[in-house]
Amino acid sequence: MSEAELAGFRCKYCERTFTDGRRLGGHVRQSHPVMKLGAIQQAPRPSTEGECAARVLELWREGQDPLTVVETLRVHPRFVKEVLKEYDELLNEWKKFREAQDPR
Repeated sequence: MSEAELAGFRCKYCERTFTDGRRLGGHVRQSHPVMKLGAIQQAPRPSTEGECAARVLELWREGQDPLTVVETLRVHPRFVKEVLKEYDELLNEWKKFREAQDPR
Protein backbone atom coordinates (compact mmCIF):
# COMPACT_ATOMS: atom_id res chain seq x y z
CA MET A 1 0.00 0.00 0.00
CA SER A 2 1.18 3.47 -0.78
CA GLU A 3 1.37 6.22 1.81
CA ALA A 4 -1.57 7.99 0.15
CA GLU A 5 -3.74 4.89 0.61
CA LEU A 6 -2.70 4.47 4.25
CA ALA A 7 -3.38 8.11 5.07
CA GLY A 8 -7.14 7.75 5.30
CA PHE A 9 -7.70 10.21 8.15
CA ARG A 10 -7.44 13.89 7.24
CA CYS A 11 -7.42 16.82 9.68
CA LYS A 12 -10.23 19.22 8.79
CA TYR A 13 -8.22 22.19 10.12
CA CYS A 14 -4.79 21.79 8.50
CA GLU A 15 -5.27 18.95 5.96
CA ARG A 16 -2.57 16.73 7.50
CA THR A 17 -3.23 13.05 7.02
CA PHE A 18 -2.82 10.18 9.48
CA THR A 19 -2.88 6.40 9.23
CA ASP A 20 -5.40 5.91 12.05
CA GLY A 21 -8.09 7.83 13.87
CA ARG A 22 -6.36 7.85 17.25
CA ARG A 23 -3.36 9.68 15.84
CA LEU A 24 -5.65 12.19 14.14
CA GLY A 25 -7.57 12.71 17.42
CA GLY A 26 -4.36 13.31 19.36
CA HIS A 27 -3.14 15.74 16.72
CA VAL A 28 -6.40 17.73 16.78
CA ARG A 29 -6.46 17.95 20.59
CA GLN A 30 -2.84 19.09 20.79
CA SER A 31 -2.58 21.33 17.72
CA HIS A 32 -5.92 23.04 17.36
CA PRO A 33 -7.85 25.02 19.98
CA VAL A 34 -11.50 24.22 20.69
CA MET A 35 -13.79 26.06 18.29
CA LYS A 36 -17.01 27.45 19.79
CA LEU A 37 -19.46 29.72 17.97
CA GLY A 38 -16.82 31.01 15.57
CA ALA A 39 -14.48 32.16 18.35
CA ILE A 40 -11.30 30.47 19.49
CA GLN A 41 -11.25 29.45 23.13
CA GLN A 42 -7.89 28.29 24.44
CA ALA A 43 -8.35 27.83 28.16
CA PRO A 44 -5.22 27.01 30.12
CA ARG A 45 -5.59 23.83 32.13
CA PRO A 46 -5.96 24.67 35.85
CA SER A 47 -3.18 23.17 37.94
CA THR A 48 -5.02 22.53 41.22
CA GLU A 49 -8.46 21.25 42.10
CA GLY A 50 -9.39 24.62 43.59
CA GLU A 51 -8.41 26.48 40.42
CA CYS A 52 -10.36 23.97 38.36
CA ALA A 53 -13.45 24.40 40.56
CA ALA A 54 -13.16 28.19 40.25
CA ARG A 55 -12.95 27.88 36.45
CA VAL A 56 -16.03 25.60 36.44
CA LEU A 57 -18.01 28.23 38.35
CA GLU A 58 -16.72 31.02 36.13
CA LEU A 59 -17.85 29.24 32.96
CA TRP A 60 -21.18 28.31 34.55
CA ARG A 61 -21.86 31.94 35.56
CA GLU A 62 -21.09 32.98 31.96
CA GLY A 63 -24.02 30.80 30.90
CA GLN A 64 -22.18 27.69 29.72
CA ASP A 65 -24.05 24.43 30.17
CA PRO A 66 -22.33 21.66 32.20
CA LEU A 67 -21.49 19.57 29.11
CA THR A 68 -19.69 22.52 27.51
CA VAL A 69 -17.78 23.09 30.78
CA VAL A 70 -16.67 19.44 30.76
CA GLU A 71 -15.52 19.70 27.12
CA THR A 72 -13.76 23.04 27.59
CA LEU A 73 -11.83 22.11 30.76
CA ARG A 74 -11.48 18.39 29.97
CA VAL A 75 -12.62 17.36 33.43
CA HIS A 76 -14.80 14.48 34.56
CA PRO A 77 -18.54 15.24 34.46
CA ARG A 78 -18.89 14.08 38.06
CA PHE A 79 -16.41 16.78 39.16
CA VAL A 80 -18.51 19.50 37.48
CA LYS A 81 -21.69 18.09 39.05
CA GLU A 82 -20.13 18.07 42.53
CA VAL A 83 -18.79 21.63 42.20
CA LEU A 84 -22.16 22.97 41.05
CA LYS A 85 -23.97 21.03 43.79
CA GLU A 86 -21.68 22.44 46.51
CA TYR A 87 -22.09 25.94 45.09
CA ASP A 88 -25.88 25.57 45.14
CA GLU A 89 -25.79 24.34 48.75
CA LEU A 90 -23.64 27.31 49.79
CA LEU A 91 -26.03 29.73 48.09
CA ASN A 92 -28.99 28.19 49.92
CA GLU A 93 -27.18 28.41 53.27
CA TRP A 94 -26.30 32.04 52.58
CA LYS A 95 -29.93 32.84 51.73
CA LYS A 96 -31.15 31.20 54.95
CA PHE A 97 -28.57 33.13 56.96
CA ARG A 98 -29.62 36.42 55.33
CA GLU A 99 -33.30 35.69 56.00
CA ALA A 100 -32.54 34.91 59.66
CA GLN A 101 -30.57 38.17 60.02
CA ASP A 102 -33.22 40.33 58.36
CA PRO A 103 -36.70 39.12 59.42
CA ARG A 104 -39.41 41.11 57.67
